[in-house]
Amino acid sequence: MEYKLSNGTVEIVVKSKGAELKSAKLIKNKTEFMWDANPKFWAKSSPVLFPFVGGLKDNKYFYKNKEYKSGRHGFARDNEFNIFAQDENSITFIFSSNEETLIKYPFEFDFFVKYVLEKNKIILEYKVINKTDGEIYFSLGGHPAFATPTSDEIKFEDYYLEFEKEETSKLLVLDGMYVSDKQLNYFNNEKIINLKRDMFDNDALIFEGLNSTKVSLKNKINNRKIVFDFEGFPFIAFWSAPGADYICIEPWHGIADTINHNGNIEEKKGIEKLEKGESFETSFSIELEA
Repeated sequence: MEYKLSNGTVEIVVKSKGAELKSAKLIKNKTEFMWDANPKFWAKSSPVLFPFVGGLKDNKYFYKNKEYKSGRHGFARDNEFNIFAQDENSITFIFSSNEETLIKYPFEFDFFVKYVLEKNKIILEYKVINKTDGEIYFSLGGHPAFATPTSDEIKFEDYYLEFEKEETSKLLVLDGMYVSDKQLNYFNNEKIINLKRDMFDNDALIFEGLNSTKVSLKNKINNRKIVFDFEGFPFIAFWSAPGADYICIEPWHGIADTINHNGNIEEKKGIEKLEKGESFETSFSIELEA
């Protein structure tokens, strides 16, 4: 089922399956900013990543010496969310643990995804409540895909990412689905990533601990622009499928297994932990301009 929300400036459409953002438009000029989920390239537009981000080694992990299996990016994106609350400018979805999830993830939880409209800004708020009689371990993140429309006048290479601050940072390198023990020098007092068709041949570009809390998606031809605020997220990644006209901006609490990880969820890089009765909240925002 799809739900529409508008504040007179921005209109969004969210699908109940996965609480996935399918459309984000500026009403004044009907400009669409989300990828259309063309299955030829990638049939998603903004999956929610929970309770894992990235791949698990051999699609499994261990907790208290027991083995569990889970696919890449967890399972929330493949499940129906229910409406928890809705008002004029926001809509909140909830997905809770159940008999099926407990087979592959031995923790009880409530997971909330809230969309808030504020002028030309979309705010995504995530909240995890631990309902387990003990601790819970999890990762979560966003995976929104923003359209980069091309034409005779504008090419994919005309788009670029601009951080708010100059960065000197290394790139976390993927080895298949896992994080290698190698890192590559990427930024040297720089703030621009010029998009190229072949730059994601080895999957996503992943950064940890950047100085910036905002990154903008722009192009050299027109005034179409997205300002993405990921304050509080330790990881940020960028990705696109070969030949597709979109770029994903992915803020993460957590990351794929490292190549040498022992499989113990308690020792997983970037994992979040909540004690009994605790909750975790985080958010990012998308500001639209055109």
